[in-house]
Amino acid sequence: MHELDLLDIWRQQHPFDNRYSWRGPNHKQSRLDYFMITSDIEAFVVSSDIGISYRSDHSPVLINLRFSSQLREKGTWKFNNSLLRETEFIDKVKGDIKTVIEEYESDPSMDIETEDKQFNISYQLLWDMIKMKVRGSAISFSSFQKKEGNKKEKELLYKISLLDEKLLENNLPSVYQEREGNRTRIKNIEGKKCKRDNNKS
Repeated sequence: MHELDLLDIWRQQHPFDNRYSWRGPNHKQSRLDYFMITSDIEAFVVSSDIGISYRSDHSPVLINLRFSSQLREKGTWKFNNSLLRETEFIDKVKGDIKTVIEEYESDPSMDIETEDKQFNISYQLLWDMIKMKVRGSAISFSSFQKKEGNKKEKELLYKISLLDEKLLENNLPSVYQEREGNRTRIKNIEGKKCKRDNNKS
């Protein structure tokens, strides 16, 4: 390592911490994973950490680098098709459509299902107003889902971190099983996130 000018940055920043990055069968634990950097970029490392493992038996070794500050531009909004499987969202959209129609209808007494309703605005503008209303509901619903998912994931990660501390003190099978259960729950949350992202069109 010295000859190659490599640093174990996590150990460099945490000289006295006792942490493991791998957990295997029979409850074995070890720090097998390293993030090696050259001394040239050491000054750019803001922080380093050993994350919580829930995707595999290895924990991620993380470093936070700061080279320069760049602002990310906003992308184009796209409808998330997975929302169409959410009963609550579908009911909200039905209500949105009804609200827009009632707001712009010329004669509220007419039945839209049996009669040709007339509106105070053109059909094209009416359609645009409906889309705008549905878009707002989709953004709001997706934001709520994401917030709740992130909250649940943070709670589970915190529970796993507490269980990791217990495993350092006493490697009990019951604690390990509880940890694996929380790990599975996080993987399920991550799986749902991936499906939502893949369904954006």
